[in-house]
Amino acid sequence: MGSIPWWAWLGVGAFVAITSAGVGGKLQFFAWVGLLFIAIGIAKIVFLFVFAERKDTVTQAHQSQPQQRQQYLLCPRCRSAVAANDYFCRLCGLRLQ
Repeated sequence: MGSIPWWAWLGVGAFVAITSAGVGGKLQFFAWVGLLFIAIGIAKIVFLFVFAERKDTVTQAHQSQPQQRQQYLLCPRCRSAVAANDYFCRLCGLRLQ
């Protein structure tokens, strides 16, 4: 189940707040609930745009740096993958260098 989008929070909040404020009386509580929905929608917009920019800058920073690939070898005893700079096998403990 997906999350509720920001525009739905704003729309429902505006409808509830305006309708209940117009009716008044015992429904005045729902005007505050509608304002709370509007606040949640605004918070979702801010959260979306603030973190969307950070994600793009992090992605660009990773793309600009060249990828370094770690070379793997096989352990002579257990045939598991070990890094080229490991001193011991992580599976069986055999000394490699």
